[in-house]
Amino acid sequence: MLDSIDELRFFVEVYATRSIRAAADSLGITPAGGSKRLQSLEDRIGQRLFNRTTRQLSPTTYGEQFHQHVTSIIKSVDAAQRALSEGSGVSGRLRITSSATFAGSYLSEVVSSYLGRYPEVSIELDLTDRMVDLVAEGVDLAIRYGALEDSTLIAQLISPCRRLVCASPEYWRHHGMPSCPEDLKALDALIISGQDRWVFAKDAQQHTVRVRGSFTATMGEVVRHMAIDGHGLAMLADWHVAQDLKAGRLVEALPDWTVEPPIGIFAVYPSRENLSAAVRSFISHLKEQVKNRPLFS
Repeated sequence: MLDSIDELRFFVEVYATRSIRAAADSLGITPAGGSKRLQSLEDRIGQRLFNRTTRQLSPTTYGEQFHQHVTSIIKSVDAAQRALSEGSGVSGRLRITSSATFAGSYLSEVVSSYLGRYPEVSIELDLTDRMVDLVAEGVDLAIRYGALEDSTLIAQLISPCRRLVCASPEYWRHHGMPSCPEDLKALDALIISGQDRWVFAKDAQQHTVRVRGSFTATMGEVVRHMAIDGHGLAMLADWHVAQDLKAGRLVEALPDWTVEPPIGIFAVYPSRENLSAAVRSFISHLKEQVKNRPLFS
């Protein structure tokens, strides 16, 4: 297997330099050894890859096609080797804080796949909706969502997201679907503590509504369940209710209005200096997972 990869690497280098000697020098082998690799590869696939003259090499039609496929193979092999190399050097304890809502909806699966990839790392996950003082409490990384506040902390955007107004189909049938933000004042809002002023934007105009309701909770997950049960309308993040909207348990209202301010999922840490390999690798892994499995799927 390794011999085959070495032959492919040499082929790619010859293709780039059009010279066996230059390719051999680049890879630190003798020209004779390089010629042997190229000949072995051609014998294995049963095709001539280059037209040889006394002055230069030029790829055959098959060689051109072969090069297109081989470059992607080499990139995949290099990526796998980098991942293994990084994984073997990542170890230690990683303290992460996140909301219980986000952990239950998404983060727990990310942690599971990360530990499978980096078995020498141990993770302590603190689930809370309060704003943790990372420095004072010795926390390495916070996964936070919402509007990014001014801070001395460093934040990397993992994914943009948005908030939306929703309620159960039954609630809308009984109370009517609102046509503008002002209509929300007459409806029962399920409020996350401290978030009773809802700001909407449309056509460069802002409209602020102070909602009222008989239920307030500190956790968005509780508000979500109350909304599904038909007790009122709620303002929640799209990733939080994506499955409920798809299943019809909740229905969005005012889709033509944007809720302000913009929000996102952020990886937050105290400083860029001396950032551990565990923190770097976890942020990278989280971004990779979000790319492969979007928050809203």
